[in-house]
Amino acid sequence: MGNENKILAKYTFDDIVGNSKEIEQVKGIAQKAAGTSSPILIYGETGTGKELFVQAIHNHSKRQNKEFIAQNCAAIPEGLLESLLFGSLKGGFTGAESRKGLFEIADGGTLYLDELNSMPLEFQGKLLRTLQEGVIRRVGDTMPRKVDVRIIASINEEPEELLLRGALRKDLFYRLNVVRIDLPPLRERKEDIPLLIGFFIKKFNDEFGACVEGVDEKALEKLILSPWRGNVRQLEHVMEAAFNLRQVGNISVEDLNIEALDISLNQNVSLVKRLEEAERLYIKEALIISDYNVSKAAKYLDIPRQTLQYKIKKFKI
Repeated sequence: MGNENKILAKYTFDDIVGNSKEIEQVKGIAQKAAGTSSPILIYGETGTGKELFVQAIHNHSKRQNKEFIAQNCAAIPEGLLESLLFGSLKGGFTGAESRKGLFEIADGGTLYLDELNSMPLEFQGKLLRTLQEGVIRRVGDTMPRKVDVRIIASINEEPEELLLRGALRKDLFYRLNVVRIDLPPLRERKEDIPLLIGFFIKKFNDEFGACVEGVDEKALEKLILSPWRGNVRQLEHVMEAAFNLRQVGNISVEDLNIEALDISLNQNVSLVKRLEEAERLYIKEALIISDYNVSKAAKYLDIPRQTLQYKIKKFKI
């Protein structure tokens, strides 16, 4: 048990691509947190790179030479959860053998619990006791075993929403929320898209033995204007798909397979607020497409340069 959960933590903070203020801010929090052993709670939509951050934290911590164990809580049948995490004693239940659980395997290192909100509430209470006491008991055993494990947990829904729904225990949330890292979705850091495109081109050139040089102007525009509901992971898949169609020169619009734009209204936001958000986003996209040349961006938006400058200051872009 546990071998399939052992992962070579290969990522560092240098592997986190982007220089937007949003990504730099969360990198700064993560780098500081790496120097401690406090629990960490990471919130991020699917595809935002949660495990990349977790591995980087482990690799920059004093635990870097110890085990890094990752477990997706949604992938564990409820009946196996306790024995998987805490281990079992031979005869403790039908067919049980004496085995270490993930806490013991990760002793001295880091245990990453992904999709924590998928864990049943009853077991969340047992996890909380372990975090507070620093001991585990194997299933069928009465002897407590001391463990020194740093817990990093991640969720893909806003924790406040999970608390309101009762899907996450408040006491466990408070215990894990010592360090909170909220990963920004790609739509909120679109200035990083050109850097990410360059990163994926290099990656897939190596994997495919290709000689793609970049993306053309129209393709870049489409990539920037996409809402990226699947975040960085979706961008990676789009780039990989493009390499199946083109392996030399520049990627064109015809090589891209991006689902149609999905502009949905948030019913809890006023019309004025929603329009301002849309205006700010479109201005930001135009600046990225124009390589931050205000005159070119104004022409792209079909507005006077002075008007654009005013709006840049107004929206603090």
